[in-house]
Amino acid sequence: MATLPTPLVLPTPKPDHRATRPPPKDASSLRVFLWRRRMWFESTFVLSMLEPWEKVLMVTIFTVSFVFVVAGLFKYLPHHLDVMHHRAVYYLWGQDGDARQWFGLGQGVGDGVRGLFKEL
Repeated sequence: MATLPTPLVLPTPKPDHRATRPPPKDASSLRVFLWRRRMWFESTFVLSMLEPWEKVLMVTIFTVSFVFVVAGLFKYLPHHLDVMHHRAVYYLWGQDGDARQWFGLGQGVGDGVRGLFKEL
């Protein structure tokens, strides 16, 4: 029976877990700290089972989603709060109108502020 020759250099195993090995004993404390934080993060969110291209894809999707949410909060939320405020005034008092009038901030406040600046 013929035997197959073994290669001198074996290919790296799939998946490659070299990044999960702890740093050498003489490594700096900062390197050990960063390695521990990375291992904690990867084990918490089960990233150690993913291949590198899957990690990049997932981080890209989360980043794009985060940018969309933040942009929506800054661009859409102020207008939406104003619309909801007008709807609340309509539902509470039954008619549209100046919201300052309904909350007791009508002409009296404006006259008082104008009078204050006239005196100065």
